Amino acid sequence: MTRALLPGPTNGLRIGLFGGSFNPAHDGHLHVAETALKRLQLDAVWWLVAGGNPLKESHGVYEARLASARRLAHGPAMRVTSLERALGVRYTADLLEKLLPRAPGAYFVWIMGADNLAHFHRWGRWDEIAARLPIAVVGRPGAFPKAGLSKFARRFARSRLPEHAAAALPLSPPPAWTYLTAPWNTASSTAIRRKAAARNPFRRTQ
Repeated sequence: MTRALLPGPTNGLRIGLFGGSFNPAHDGHLHVAETALKRLQLDAVWWLVAGGNPLKESHGVYEARLASARRLAHGPAMRVTSLERALGVRYTADLLEKLLPRAPGAYFVWIMGADNLAHFHRWGRWDEIAARLPIAVVGRPGAFPKAGLSKFARRFARSRLPEHAAAALPLSPPPAWTYLTAPWNTASSTAIRRKAAARNPFRRTQ
């Protein structure tokens, strides 16, 4: 993969990396991406549609998940990508290992919802991820108690930037992270799949 195949320019830009299964993508995902875009003063958010999630048994059809993200992520700053597949990786740590050297002039930030922070320590080489780039955590309904007590939050407590300084995060040397509170969006992929199954019980939704 060459730099030319990246979803947009990178040199000197502040870019959020927003990874997930997006099975399917929903308004809650868009809320997280838009909150990070605004509060971190990013130039772009790259949606990284995962080929699969090692922590989940089923992921849904990749092409359908990619299409759902593309339907949702409007605007020139939102770029839906298949970089994980293009780079032939499965784990976020491996993705970053291959991606970051291809854009040495970019200021990347990893974006996640607070619901993911609670089990971030179960990700492969999660501490390496924290050492490679700053992390922005966006509040999600009911997630704060577990997220605030997570292994990541406790280990990197001294690396947390106050929310009012969030705009400085992309330029902060890792490990660095911040927690962004925002009006909650209650949409979830699980609820959408259950609703689809209820409408058509003969259709496979995973």
